[in-house]
Amino acid sequence: MTREEIISRVAPCGIDCSRCANFKEGNIAKYSGALQEDLGNFRKMAAKMSGFFAPFKDFEAFEKILGIFAGASCEGCRAGGGKVPDCAAKSCYKEKGADFCGECGDFPCQVNKVRGDLYERWLANGKFIKESGIERFYDDARQKPRYE
Repeated sequence: MTREEIISRVAPCGIDCSRCANFKEGNIAKYSGALQEDLGNFRKMAAKMSGFFAPFKDFEAFEKILGIFAGASCEGCRAGGGKVPDCAAKSCYKEKGADFCGECGDFPCQVNKVRGDLYERWLANGKFIKESGIERFYDDARQKPRYE
């Protein structure tokens, strides 16, 4: 994968937008939309099947969740998306001229105000990118589950 392709998929902080459930161009949105389309009006069949398979009683809840996934709307931080209010990385990278925080000469810095787990992920992602490069970071990240 080229650097430009990685830049289009990974936020400046190192989070892989392309695998996020709310990324509108991601596989979760794409496959959820395709599943919605393929299921069509399965609700009638689910009602019949609920007599034999109890989980089908909850099909309407499944449809709602699938609709949320299919309707993902985030375009990613680089396109003005991003929903983390304290994250400075989504704008700071432009000012610093670095594609990723870990490539910035000031990393780690006090500019980014994310807290808790997000701070730990930002710090770990940036250190890995700084030490091993974005290409290796991306290859390694693709081998791990997005949600743990």
